This record gives sequence, C-alpha cells and structure tokens, in this order.
Amino acid sequence: MDAGRRKEGLVHRTVGCVLLLLSMVFGLVSAAPVLIAMLAVTQSRAVSIASGVLVLAGVTGLVALRSARLLVRRREPQRVIVAAVTCVTTVLFAVPLWWLVLQPGPETTPPSIAQPEFWDLPTGSRIAYEAVYADGGGLPTPVILVHGGPGSPGRDTAEIGPMLATAGFDVYNYHQVGAGLSSRLDADDYTVSRHVADLEAIRIELKADHLILIGASWGGQLIAEYMAAYPERVERAVVSSPGSIWAPAFDEDAHLTTGGRRDQQDAVGDLPRFQTAHILMNIIGAGPAQALFPDSQVDGVFEAMVGELDMWAGCGDVSSVTNRTSAGGLGFWVNAATTRDARDVPDPRPQLAEVAVPLLVLRGECDYLAWEVAREYRDLLPNAILIPVDAAGHVIQQDQPELYRDLIRAFVLDQPLPGASYIGRAAPW
Repeated sequence: MDAGRRKEGLVHRTVGCVLLLLSMVFGLVSAAPVLIAMLAVTQSRAVSIASGVLVLAGVTGLVALRSARLLVRRREPQRVIVAAVTCVTTVLFAVPLWWLVLQPGPETTPPSIAQPEFWDLPTGSRIAYEAVYADGGGLPTPVILVHGGPGSPGRDTAEIGPMLATAGFDVYNYHQVGAGLSSRLDADDYTVSRHVADLEAIRIELKADHLILIGASWGGQLIAEYMAAYPERVERAVVSSPGSIWAPAFDEDAHLTTGGRRDQQDAVGDLPRFQTAHILMNIIGAGPAQALFPDSQVDGVFEAMVGELDMWAGCGDVSSVTNRTSAGGLGFWVNAATTRDARDVPDPRPQLAEVAVPLLVLRGECDYLAWEVAREYRDLLPNAILIPVDAAGHVIQQDQPELYRDLIRAFVLDQPLPGASYIGRAAPW
C-alpha cells in the first residue's frame, strides 16, 4: 500500500513539474497571437500589449495552479508557486517585448532645409520644400527634384538648383509626404498613387502647364509612375540610378546586384526591430504595425539601415557607405508601406511605352541595383537615352558631381550631351 502511494505521489509530482514548465510555454505561446490580434482590431499599442500580458498571466496561472495542486496539498504554497511561475513567465515575455518594441529607438538626424517653405495640398499633404528661383524673369517650366527612399529626403549637393536657376529655371527640392519636414500619415495611406497625386498637386500649385523632373533611386520610379499617369504634363525627365519601373517585374531580390543583395541582407540582419516591423506589417497591415512601432521608434532604425548600405555594392572590390546627400528626417513607414504598395500597383509599362517624353537615364558603374533595372527605362520609353557613368555608385551626384551637372544642364537645355548614349544590352563594364 505504501509503495503504491509513493508511486502515485511520484507520478503526480512528475506530471506537476511537466505542467509547471508547460504553463510557461502555454502562456508565452498564447500571448503573442492575442497581442497581434488585438493590435489588428484596435490599432492601440496599450490595449494590445495589455491584452497579451493578461492572457499570458491567465493561461500561465491556470495551468500552473493545476500543476501546483499535484505538487503540494496546502493552498498557501500553491499560491506561491502560481505567483512565482506567472511572474517568471511575464518577465520572459517582457524582456523581448522591451528589446524589440518598447525601448526608445536610435537617434535620428533632424531634417534640414535652409529656408523651408510649405505647400498645403488638396491631397491633405503638407509638403516642405526649398526653392532656388530663376535669375531674371525665368522660364515657364519649373524643375522638381524628386528624392529617393521612399522616405529619404536629399540635399542638392551637386547644386543643380543654382546651376539651372542661372539658366532661367525655378527649381524646387521637396520632401515627400512621410519624411523630412513634410507631414506624416497613417501608414495605410502611404501609397504610390498618393505620391503621384501629391506631385500633380504641386504642379497645379505652381500653376505650371509642364514640369521638368529630376529624380534618383525611388525618385526615378515615382517619375515613371507620374509620366504614366500624366504624360502630357512632363516636358523632360532625368532618372539617376532609378528603381524598378514596376516592382513585380523582378522576382524577390532580382532587382539587386549580387553585392547589393548580400549588402542589404547584412544591413537588415543587424536590425531585428526593422525585420519584426516588416513581418508584422505583412501579417496584419501597415496601420496596425505602425501602432506598435510608432515613427519615433523606427525612423532611427531605418536611418541606421540606410547608413549601413554600401552605395558601391555593385563592384566587389570597392566599398563606400557614405551618403552625404541625405537631408535627414528619414521616414520608416513611408518607406515600408510605399514599397509594399509598389508590388500591388497596376503595371505602368503599357502606358509608358507610348510616352514620348525625352528621358535621360543615368546608371553608375558600381550601383547596387541591377543593370537591367536602368536598362528597362531606355528599352521601354521611345525617347529615352541611357548613359553609363564610370567610377560611380548608386549616388551619382555625389560620386561624379561635375559630370552629373554637365549632363543635366545639357539635357534640360536640349544641348549636345557630354557623353555618348549606350545602346548595348549588356553592361559596358
């Protein structure tokens, strides 16, 4: 009889210990999906975190109580066991929650505009810009500088504004919505069409019949979308190191060079909060994810990632991570949400194939974007010319400022270019 009771007691204690460990596992496993589900429903950071913690405590406590009853007979020790296990489990949940979500984000570089002016557009965007106005009366077509990113305002380090102002153009360098000194939106409102609508609203604000557009990186992609929507409003355009005309045309990372893929994976791999925010956005949407990761906590993460990118990753034996053209004020959510939306927009290439706008395409020798990305602009648009730029990475205006200025000045003024257009399919290097 005693042996039977001892055996039964041993079984109870063994099951109790296993349940005690399982109570922690069940609590942790149940907290995360509840937090995410509540975030999707309420878009409230406080409510979702509180719900996750409450469910964790409840599930852990109930299972731990069952295990405590198998371990000890008296209620007081049972309560101690339940409280201790619940506290330990809550700490195990709180540590990664603090590390990934709640701790302050990295410092950000404040946005920089020497003399900011603002447009309050009918789209709802408040857009910051700086202008260099033409000497004398000026020409009727303004020049708009379209920065990259999305969400990475740029400084005119090549001084395109002053140069073209002396030729009679008003030049505007604006911060796209979601970055710099421009207004921020709910992440769900950052779309390619919103950026196109803002650019058209800027044209109307300037009372201009046509625009001359000069863009780099994502700015080239935005210019392509704008030309597809408003071809009659573009007089000329320049795209430097342009992003994909239509993102789905390139599977996964095919729009990057081999070095670019490796470099971006390394840069993102060191930033778990960057990865977590993107994963969550793909699960429940940009708006709810933004509620958990507000701009103030992830803008610095995005800036840190951009700061680690090798702007010369297309060449294996050259490395340059410096990007002096940044104007600060980078925006994580405008980048994440717009980039995701770009994979869902209709293909603009059928419209662009009919657009006769003169287009200058510049591609640096060591750009981290694949050669085929820039070449497609030349191949698709009937009046496009492609000029390769030696000894330059992704930021041509930084690496070859004099040539960059000369090319743009000649093209905008419809003068002979200081360089031959390239008609080959393979890269010239």
